[in-house]
Amino acid sequence: MKNLKILIMLVLLFITAISLASVNDNFSSLAKETYYAKIQQDDVYFYSLPYSQDEYKLFEIPKTYFVILTDKIDDEFYSAKYQDLEGYVKINEVNAMNGTPIKPFPEASFRVYSTDGLGIYHYPKFVNEYKITTIPYLTENITFYGEITGGEYVPEKSNIWYYCKYTDEKDIYGYVSSVFCDLLLPEIVTNYETFEIITNPTFTSPSAIPSSLSPVAMTFIIIGVTLPCLIVFYLLMKPSFMKEKVLNEKPKISKRKRHGDYFEFDENDLN
Repeated sequence: MKNLKILIMLVLLFITAISLASVNDNFSSLAKETYYAKIQQDDVYFYSLPYSQDEYKLFEIPKTYFVILTDKIDDEFYSAKYQDLEGYVKINEVNAMNGTPIKPFPEASFRVYSTDGLGIYHYPKFVNEYKITTIPYLTENITFYGEITGGEYVPEKSNIWYYCKYTDEKDIYGYVSSVFCDLLLPEIVTNYETFEIITNPTFTSPSAIPSSLSPVAMTFIIIGVTLPCLIVFYLLMKPSFMKEKVLNEKPKISKRKRHGDYFEFDENDLN
């Protein structure tokens, strides 16, 4: 019987956890719409923050590929995702589309062929203070996201830098000079996928429940889900509590005084 009660208790706790997770997931999934947007012109940049200054440009997005629009920040910027990155794109530079492309992002990587290795930097400039680490010679499979114009790594050579991800125990994001890099296959080719253009994308679903609940509302939901389980748990355990209480009660023993061959009750016993 005891094992059965424990099993029921565990099942109730599991149901409670699943219910709360399901409520939270449903709120999140219903609240927002996302759209793929195609890059159809040159000089379209992925930004780290929603500001137009050059310092916030991460890289130029390869033409004919896509970003995922997640929300409208203001009249100038969308929040967006590109591969595993989160950032921003300008509204007037992308076209939201009604469809899901098969290959939304280019799958490109490159290797470093500088015998001394190649530095990866926070910014596309050859400045020691910006250096994160050194990528070893002939390191391959460095993820390529896009390129941007920066300082000259070697005088009178290319000033193009690659924004990339280099993995060494952890993922490191930054810039490397293209002078000592060569792109590997697959080649970045034109993506001809296209869909109907959505002129005014709406990111909040009409039937959506807000993904952000007030603390009071969330408290009531948690109470509503957990309270029935607690009541059932109490009813299951109540007989055990009562039994334990009865067993733990000690019988009252009268105090008696011994006088020779007979016993005399203490008058206090009558109180």
